[in-house]
Amino acid sequence: MPGLTVTPDLDRVRRALAEAQLPGGPPAGKQAAVALVLAGEAADLHVCLIERAEHERDRWSGHMALPGGRVEATDASARAAAIRETWEEVGLRLETRACLGSLDSQPVSSAGRPTGISLSSFVFYLGETLEPFTPSDEVAQAFWVPLRHLLEPGNAAFRPTPRDGVVLQSPAVLYQGRVIWGLTYRVLTRFFALMELTIARPQ
Repeated sequence: MPGLTVTPDLDRVRRALAEAQLPGGPPAGKQAAVALVLAGEAADLHVCLIERAEHERDRWSGHMALPGGRVEATDASARAAAIRETWEEVGLRLETRACLGSLDSQPVSSAGRPTGISLSSFVFYLGETLEPFTPSDEVAQAFWVPLRHLLEPGNAAFRPTPRDGVVLQSPAVLYQGRVIWGLTYRVLTRFFALMELTIARPQ
């Protein structure tokens, strides 16, 4: 049917993550971790996204992002770091919630240049309730974004990105006046690709 957007339900997410073939062992070098926190009814899942607060020294200041951050020496694992950062940034507790799986790690770049950081992404399911957020000072606002919104072609756009004297057009998704692009867009692209779905992409 023309215009029909297929939205992954919880069973499809579980199967895709269970079947994913990931390389063994932690990535080399510096590590960061994010949480793809899903919630809502099984057929109408939402994902937690944050709008980072404006900070002069933060290279991703003001960006839309998944909760997460650097893996610290005190973290038992990258997954533990994702759990800790999610609690600190938005007040969601993941320790006792189901971790459905993870995506393959990917390099982090800034302004098109490598940072030497590898990002690990972990998928959690909180349950049917869209729990309220308690944002930290690092977070301007947090959202439960419907997965179907991220797949709807009409929500795609280009974000002009100045780089080395030229302006590139980066693919993005618009949500309530915010722009989801860059690293977060790439992580979500990989997440949907596991289910053979394509995130909204501008033509």
